[in-house]
Amino acid sequence: MRKIALLAFVGLLAGDLSAASYKLFVHGRSGSNHCQALTSTASGTTDYNNYWGGAVTGLTNVRYVGFDGTQSGGAYSWNNCGAQKQLNDAIRIFCANGNSCEIYTHSTGGLVAAAYFALNNPSGISVTRIQLLASAAGGSELADFSTSYLSWLGFDTLGGQLDQSVSTSGARNGFNHNTSNGRTYYTTSGEGTDYLYATSPLLPGYDDGVLANHSLCSVNRVTAVGTSCTRGSARMTESYKCGFLWLSTCYYNYDRWTPYYTVWQGGSSESHGKAKYDYNRR
Repeated sequence: MRKIALLAFVGLLAGDLSAASYKLFVHGRSGSNHCQALTSTASGTTDYNNYWGGAVTGLTNVRYVGFDGTQSGGAYSWNNCGAQKQLNDAIRIFCANGNSCEIYTHSTGGLVAAAYFALNNPSGISVTRIQLLASAAGGSELADFSTSYLSWLGFDTLGGQLDQSVSTSGARNGFNHNTSNGRTYYTTSGEGTDYLYATSPLLPGYDDGVLANHSLCSVNRVTAVGTSCTRGSARMTESYKCGFLWLSTCYYNYDRWTPYYTVWQGGSSESHGKAKYDYNRR
């Protein structure tokens, strides 16, 4: 009897020793198909079609969660190679059966993850961190422009599906952003640019060249945020001159979605593209 108990203990210990912590990287909008079948913990080891471009270094057990943005539903797609199905497959494979995982997303990947955990509460998984780098969970006016004007003119807008889902209305109306089934989203942001400020006129308030601060700061409405994201999740306040001859100071408040917590504001040196490197910000 003692021998059986000892063997059982050794078996449990061996199981604990074999458990792994995986780092899942979910990409953003892209004209390329980054889908790889995720069937075992040996899957997803390569950055298929090079979205991250070598930004991810110095980590063990990295796995890339790629999807095909042209699938019907865009960021909400459960089709084969769709964004939601790919993330679900990854979570079931890498975050269960005694293993745990951390999830890092860039841009539209933030919308994919936020939608997933708002609309689903999978059991038997261990997700220890969800970090959204330059999150598009609040949508982008560039996608509004794409779906409203470029598609009307006949330009290819990634099939229209991904741009529709990451438009300001598509991203904000797809699910309740105050719901995360108990999970916290740690976000990073910046106010630099990769495009010589060519896109900024389309983005209200401060922006990172692709996303305005209403999305980067997790503000609960589309508005021109004229201040940087503050650390944390509390209300942000912007001051401005007002009153007779602008002699008074007035304040404008921005309420943020409760599950989102800003950990890093990179300022003018941090563009949308550079946010890929911010997975180690705390």
